[in-house]
Amino acid sequence: MNKNILFLTIVAIFMCNTVFAQVFTINPKAHKSENIALAKVKAANYFTWGLCADEFDENYGLGVTDATVELHVMAKLSADFVAPFAGAQIAGINAGFCEAVNDVTVFIRETTTGANIASKLLSKTTKGWNQVIFDTLLVLEKKDYYIGYHIPILPQATHAIGCTAKSAAAQEAIMFSINNGDFEDYTSLFGALAVQFLLSGSDDIFENKAEITEVEIERTQPLGAVLDIPVKIRNLGTNNITNIEITYTLGTNAAEQQTLSVNAPAGSAEQVVKLKDVTINTDGNFTVAITKVNGVEFSSNSVTVPIRTYDPATTAIRKVLLEQFTTEKCGQCPSGANRIKSVIEQAEFANKVIWVAHHTGYFTDSYTIPASESYLRFYGDGDGTYAPAMMLDRTIFTGSVPVMGVAVDTAQIANSFRQALSVSTTISLAITQANTIDTNRKIKITVDGNEKNATLPTEDLYVYIFLLENGIKTTTQSNSGGSYIHNNLIRSVINGVNGTKINWEGNNFSVTAETTLMPGWNAKNMDVVAFVAKNYQNPLNNVKVINAEKVKLITNSSTAINNVYENSIYVYAENGAIVVDGEYTSIKIYGVDGKEFKNSNLPKGIYIVKLENNGQNTVKKVMLR
Repeated sequence: MNKNILFLTIVAIFMCNTVFAQVFTINPKAHKSENIALAKVKAANYFTWGLCADEFDENYGLGVTDATVELHVMAKLSADFVAPFAGAQIAGINAGFCEAVNDVTVFIRETTTGANIASKLLSKTTKGWNQVIFDTLLVLEKKDYYIGYHIPILPQATHAIGCTAKSAAAQEAIMFSINNGDFEDYTSLFGALAVQFLLSGSDDIFENKAEITEVEIERTQPLGAVLDIPVKIRNLGTNNITNIEITYTLGTNAAEQQTLSVNAPAGSAEQVVKLKDVTINTDGNFTVAITKVNGVEFSSNSVTVPIRTYDPATTAIRKVLLEQFTTEKCGQCPSGANRIKSVIEQAEFANKVIWVAHHTGYFTDSYTIPASESYLRFYGDGDGTYAPAMMLDRTIFTGSVPVMGVAVDTAQIANSFRQALSVSTTISLAITQANTIDTNRKIKITVDGNEKNATLPTEDLYVYIFLLENGIKTTTQSNSGGSYIHNNLIRSVINGVNGTKINWEGNNFSVTAETTLMPGWNAKNMDVVAFVAKNYQNPLNNVKVINAEKVKLITNSSTAINNVYENSIYVYAENGAIVVDGEYTSIKIYGVDGKEFKNSNLPKGIYIVKLENNGQNTVKKVMLR
């Protein structure tokens, strides 16, 4: 929500700073259908093909609330989407309505505002699918089509416009023009317009067809990795599929093929097949396409995933810092947080995105701290601040400043995460703690790091340390139904807004900061986040975060006992190994990037040594020179 400007908003608001030209409503008596199967079966002697599902909830409709309007509504069927059926004849259009409306012109165009290349007047619609057959057949070509209808008078509060779930990759699946204004894309809010092509032609046009919907591979891979790569496919045709040939390329490598057995009946849901033993030996685009279906040659869509490789010897494990801007006064922030959460919890991003929450951006609340207020500089000098918002690694991924909106479409958030994770790093870091929380609530945090390249960065870098609290129940969060739980809330920026400048010892560094937990903070629900970044005072295009780490705050109730054990142990490095003077029953040795080492032939660097002796624990840091 922009705190400087009042906007017209859509009834189901998703982003506080988004402007919509008109107020659309969903029929309040209904809920959206969850049917997501794509149209791929013959109906009434025609093959139906569109971005929408074959079925839609006839009691769920869209309408305009504030006035009677003239409405154009359409969906874009892209050239790649229609390509599998090129050569078929377009006999007409299936159009779905949830209420009867009069004098509807159903049309096909090649651009949003171009002339109709086919159209027909429907004097009155009926509830459900309306089959409209054109007087003249068109030949389906591999090009963009816009299909939809024109309603000259849509009465106020008439929820006639049918829509369904959309194909996962679809954009511009439902677009509106009100009173001949500009077309606006509402796909991320409402799915897909209930419109389909009605196709006819010889059987071979519709029989052996398939598409790839997704390639499941992480965008950053160790050089030389050999992988089984999952590929999601969907049967588009009328024949059952028993085998497919997939052709794939990586970068400038020669194309390779694999023939895979499948069991994909006509009309079945998408399924996963695996490309076996694919070697990742270069950076570049990984492109996958189906080239045969049931042994019949076929030219399908292709799916491309950019791959970056790294050398494990010189590249550190990468984690992204997500800084959210939110307040209790922001009514759209709970839904924004839910969208972020739904993406972070995906397996692709597990333990790779570190989430912290600044309580600022849309006024302030009782959780706002001065440090978070100072970070409002990342919004730049534009039209003020707003929430919900986020930034990734203090880097500009879109627009002209690091802060960006929390997208309505979670796919956009996921793409932002992928883009951030694709940036490799050579700096690793680890967090160790020395706590006396049980007595005076003081904590000491040490952040150790290592530059894995032989050459140190030429620009000064800084360490920043945040203390977070989770599970905070509140009743004052706007638009939360009277209760809300805050997570990842920044309680303290321990070493200050400007962080601590790194002083290198060889290729290593160590930064320590102390603080005292305030009354009311629940230490058992707290985390420590540390990250390395450029100078906070730099221009906004040069403040990026290099790497980040997060650990639970240690709250061991046996701290005093452990302190006695800690003081009885002396640990040092000698002849490429860790030496312990004192008693212990187990020892584990880790590099600052979390990698575990055997206690022999250790390379130079900083090591975290974890020792246990009959239930007593201690952690020591050792530098091997």
